[in-house]
Amino acid sequence: MRKHYLLLLIACCFTLTVYAQRNGSIKGTVSDTISGQPVASATVTLFRKADSSLVSFTMTDNKGAFQLTGIANGNYRLLITHVKYHNAIRPVNLTANSSNIDLSAILLHDLSRTLSEVEVSAEAPPITLLGDTVQYNAGSFKTPPNASVEQLLKKMPGIQVDKDGTVKAQGQKVNRVLVDGKEFFGTDPKLATKNLPADAIDKVQVYDRLSDAAQLTGFDDGNSEKTINLKLKQDKKKGLFGKVTAGGGTDDRYEGRFNVNSFKGARQLSAIGLGNNTNAEGFSFMDLMNFSGELNRMRQSGNGNASFAISADDPASALGGAGSNNGIKTIWGGGINYNNIVGDKTSLNGSYFYNRYNPYKESSVQRQYFLPDSSYFYNQYSTSDNLNNSHRVNLAADIAIDSFHSLKISSSAGYQETRNKNHSTYETLWEDKQPANQGFSDNSSTGHGTNFRNDLLFRKRFPLQGRTFSLGLQTSLNNSENKGRLLSVNQFYHHDASQPDYDSINQSNNTQSDLKSYTLRAVYTEPLFKRSLLELSLGRSNTSSNSDKTTYDYNSQTGKFDQLNEDLTNNFENTYGYTNAGIRLRTKQNKFSLAAGLNWQYAALEGNIIAGTKDSVIRKTFTNLLPALRFKYDFSRYRHLSINYAAVTNQPGISQLQPVPDISDPLNIRDGNPYLKQEYTHAVQLDYVSVDPFRNKNLFAFFNLQETQNKIVDAHTVDSLGVKHTMPVNVNGVYNMTGSINWGFPLRALKGSINFNSNMGYSKTEQFINTVSNTIRTFTLGPSMRMDLSPTEQLDLSFNAGFNYYTTGYSLQSALNTNYFSQQYEGEVNWQLPAHFQLNTNFSYTVNSRRADGFNTSIPLWNASFSRQFLRFNRGELKLSVNDLLNRNIGINRSSNQNYIEDSRTKTLQRFFLLSFTYSLNKAPASRGERGGPRMIRR
Repeated sequence: MRKHYLLLLIACCFTLTVYAQRNGSIKGTVSDTISGQPVASATVTLFRKADSSLVSFTMTDNKGAFQLTGIANGNYRLLITHVKYHNAIRPVNLTANSSNIDLSAILLHDLSRTLSEVEVSAEAPPITLLGDTVQYNAGSFKTPPNASVEQLLKKMPGIQVDKDGTVKAQGQKVNRVLVDGKEFFGTDPKLATKNLPADAIDKVQVYDRLSDAAQLTGFDDGNSEKTINLKLKQDKKKGLFGKVTAGGGTDDRYEGRFNVNSFKGARQLSAIGLGNNTNAEGFSFMDLMNFSGELNRMRQSGNGNASFAISADDPASALGGAGSNNGIKTIWGGGINYNNIVGDKTSLNGSYFYNRYNPYKESSVQRQYFLPDSSYFYNQYSTSDNLNNSHRVNLAADIAIDSFHSLKISSSAGYQETRNKNHSTYETLWEDKQPANQGFSDNSSTGHGTNFRNDLLFRKRFPLQGRTFSLGLQTSLNNSENKGRLLSVNQFYHHDASQPDYDSINQSNNTQSDLKSYTLRAVYTEPLFKRSLLELSLGRSNTSSNSDKTTYDYNSQTGKFDQLNEDLTNNFENTYGYTNAGIRLRTKQNKFSLAAGLNWQYAALEGNIIAGTKDSVIRKTFTNLLPALRFKYDFSRYRHLSINYAAVTNQPGISQLQPVPDISDPLNIRDGNPYLKQEYTHAVQLDYVSVDPFRNKNLFAFFNLQETQNKIVDAHTVDSLGVKHTMPVNVNGVYNMTGSINWGFPLRALKGSINFNSNMGYSKTEQFINTVSNTIRTFTLGPSMRMDLSPTEQLDLSFNAGFNYYTTGYSLQSALNTNYFSQQYEGEVNWQLPAHFQLNTNFSYTVNSRRADGFNTSIPLWNASFSRQFLRFNRGELKLSVNDLLNRNIGINRSSNQNYIEDSRTKTLQRFFLLSFTYSLNKAPASRGERGGPRMIRR
């Protein structure tokens, strides 16, 4: 308790000291250079010189006079702006001996009459709104030396970076990161955010990027995605820049990475590479073998109405985590990216990337399953050692045939090899803790797969503005081969206490899968009236997939796997195709824009299953009307509201339809259901953005509500031996709501800013257990607060506090309704010491409560580094860092959105020391503009 009082006393003394220093004032008058008359209603803004953060602002009165009071000592820049005059800037320095400054007469140059050379200053506020784009000035957010773009994004209001590097902006996942508007290694956002240096970035722009076809018409065709564009500093666009880092440490830890960028005009050449066993990921692992995800993505894209992505089924899924870096990963990767303009008419992009991803994981799981009148328990300990090697190539050319015609070609190809090893031991206990079964399994597989995708888009503009035509063709080819082994030994206990039954599985299997698809879409737009546009569209899509699985049992007489298991051998063919036609009308007025449309869709699903001697055929057709609405209202230049509604369909995947059991987990057997229907989802999304660039205040709000008919959920059946069989089925009345609010404003007294954020979610779903329905309702709430302070130019402080609350209710077993908490407190210090030394330390403390015994762990995680910059222009940096100084890092997670409550614990990377050296290829003293100061333009 004494420690808490001491901390409170220190905080009060610090606050009183800061306020005691805020006794300065700045005053003056603003006049016209031509007439000498006072300029009324001019905006006077005071910025801190070090980082361009806003300190105070006011407006001139009818006599052109102004005064700012309560200003702390320090170096500032005073910006005077008016719509009829050029901007003016005055440097201001408040000291103990000179804390009241009188600037007397400040002259503004009339825009309409100034003919001679005039210096014009352009200030960059920390955040502003340019149409639908939120733009951040990177120089207003301080980062430590040699920081990555990811570390820069963490500082920006409205942007969240998860522990795995996933970036969210205004509540939505960022799916694409561009560099100066151009592709950077395809569509993997992490390749840019984790590898590019923060000190190369001038602006960060966040917006919803329309598809290439929609950019021609201005209609959102359902394929828009949240995008970040990184605008480089001017000096980075005409030379060589980048960094090379290498280091080694205790416990045989090593880490190395490089990024080399050579830009000149339109030519961009980048090379990146990394290798480590410290869990420092630099890319997203894309599972090329999982073709069902590609299939579903293509099916949704053909609907042509969704203006946003369908989110996860349940906001509580996999929430409640703690610790970091679950598992231990060895990572290697590298590649090259090229952008250029060939001739006068062709924009060219190409990239190649290779990665070797080797995660090792040890985990223990405790579950409590529900039955209609009781419950039972499942415990598991497992290890996995997986290896994935993949190659990925992207090529794109945008060809301007003439001023009215263009052709864009985008191709991507990938090859992947996998090797997976999994071992697990497990047991099932009845409610009275008596054993139902126990056993172990060893599961291994090797495989390889290829995928290819090609997009062609022809665009035509007519002389009449607004009249356009586009024709797009997408084709995909995927195939994979996989060989697996399964060894499992289990014993099953009877209620009558008789001898347990033993069962063993020793099998090998071979699986071959392939997928072929195409989507053809034509769009025509015609202007109506003065500000309206009509769109007509027609599309056709077809997807054909095949999966052939052969399973052999071990033959003890021959010592080989040569006994065909007909029950687990099958061939499954699936064809899905649809035709759609749509009409939409868009109008754009001074304050609002509105787009409304209707899409007709006819879909057909055919499947042929051969399992053993059985041969069955599935044929289904679906006819749907898919409405869409998009409304945007501009309250002002810096404040707008948008509301989107869409209806979309989603088809079941191959594994869900295939009626052959998956016994890779002998106690949890999954069966397919060939009679599944397609899902039909109504989705409403609301976005509100309010930015005040002069006050440095901002408010971002995002809400998403979905209701799904024929939702695909699980139906479980538990037999008398505790073995669970699962089959997907369709249900109605499934709801999902997610939302986030972010509110930020400056703390001038503390020379910083504060941001309040809250994520929330509600879901209602339904599952079945032994044919009895179980309605699951989940509510989540996660408010948090972040402060970024810079009390001096050498010291940067960050504080973050928040908690997550989860509650889940079950109709089947209301007595097992659960609620639990997770609290997290974080602090970070970046301190620039004399002689180019730098101290960085961050500490997080996570508190878990109301969980199973052994999982209510408080986790302190302390990382620190001490570095020194040297060589010419501080190009070299030597750093000693320590990860998990207290050696207390563990990974804990709870989920409660299924027919069970699960607590899991995963072995994580704990304490190690690392000594590293970083060399910056092109590092020179920052220009005045790059340090956040004004940029002078001669006129």
